[in-house]
Amino acid sequence: MLPLLTCVILFISCQKSSDQPTPQEPAKTITIQIGQTDKEIAQIAEDARNTLPGFFRQLTRADAKEEHFCIKYPFKADEGSGVNMEQVWLTGIHFKNGIYYGFLASAPRHLSGMKKGDKVMFDTDTVTDWMYVRGGRIIGGDSIKYLLRKIPEDQRSDEERELLRMLH
Repeated sequence: MLPLLTCVILFISCQKSSDQPTPQEPAKTITIQIGQTDKEIAQIAEDARNTLPGFFRQLTRADAKEEHFCIKYPFKADEGSGVNMEQVWLTGIHFKNGIYYGFLASAPRHLSGMKKGDKVMFDTDTVTDWMYVRGGRIIGGDSIKYLLRKIPEDQRSDEERELLRMLH
């Protein structure tokens, strides 16, 4: 059986950076399952980790034109759920006492005991994507672009088409 990874596409609902981060209600999410051996998604995750310092620089000096800073992070899924990992977008990204934190931007499907809005710690070595919005355009978010392109054009919703437009 092919190990599966559950990925959530978050429709621009991440949070603008602030001194007191709090979770924000997602506009809409869709969930897609992909094989953990998908080479392109693995390359996207590696690229995200390699460019993470630039993301954090933007987060700490964001101006009014930049908002909705998010990080995608993988969690080990519940035993017997049919997937190995679930990737969830985190909002309200901040650093305190040497530890990175964020809030779950959506309700996990395969992570018992965790709910939307929960504060979690994360390790930058396993981040799989990052994004923010500048002037109505998504910077980063390469996994979203990749996953949306896996949906045939004639099956994409208006929200998915709009999201793809913002990713260009």
